[in-house]
Amino acid sequence: PELRLARDAIAARVQCEVLCAPKPLTLLDAGDEAAAWLEAATQIPGVRLTGLPRDSDRVVVENQDQGDAVPTSGAAPVSLADEAPFLLTSVESLADLNARLKARGKAAVDMQRFRPNIVVGGLLPWEEDTIKRLAIDGVEFHAWQRCGRCKMTTIDRQTLKHGPEPLATLSTFRERDHGQRNFGMHLVPAEGWAGAGRVSVGGRLEVLEYHEERRAEWLRLFR
Repeated sequence: PELRLARDAIAARVQCEVLCAPKPLTLLDAGDEAAAWLEAATQIPGVRLTGLPRDSDRVVVENQDQGDAVPTSGAAPVSLADEAPFLLTSVESLADLNARLKARGKAAVDMQRFRPNIVVGGLLPWEEDTIKRLAIDGVEFHAWQRCGRCKMTTIDRQTLKHGPEPLATLSTFRERDHGQRNFGMHLVPAEGWAGAGRVSVGGRLEVLEYHEERRAEWLRLFR
């Protein structure tokens, strides 16, 4: 059965330790009925459904090793993601990575390994690096910083087995300073768009501005 919850039907505020934050956060717990549904669906004993309250002051975290300042003049809110609210990846970059994996005698990986919430098509491989501002279905975003990947990408989401890939192959052609092996771009809403607008599957992407330094690097490496 489906689980439907009203936004204001939250049972309690709780203090929780979460992987993405250095200190415990105050979260909203959806109650025992939601927890029982989620436990049955995931087969994870004791799992709870929680979320950030509307008055949360959590904001994006700049990765100092990437060297890209947050591009908005005001605070950029984020929920329980580790750095940014949106991660954009492209099917063309995944196809290029898988071609390189195959050439090294390794198995292909799927997009789940990278956990994006926006996947686009129609770009050239790794061209997402070059974007500075974009609009999806008219909603404007800053393409902020490249996403340095961690060992979570080496875990098969179905079997939970892990190995050296795809990080080992990414290291051969996508590693920047400070060991950042990049796949995908962090997005933050442009000024005035936080909490506004709607992005839909099949929506139209429009590049509003390119990042000249990143574009020059992409042209040098991939064209």
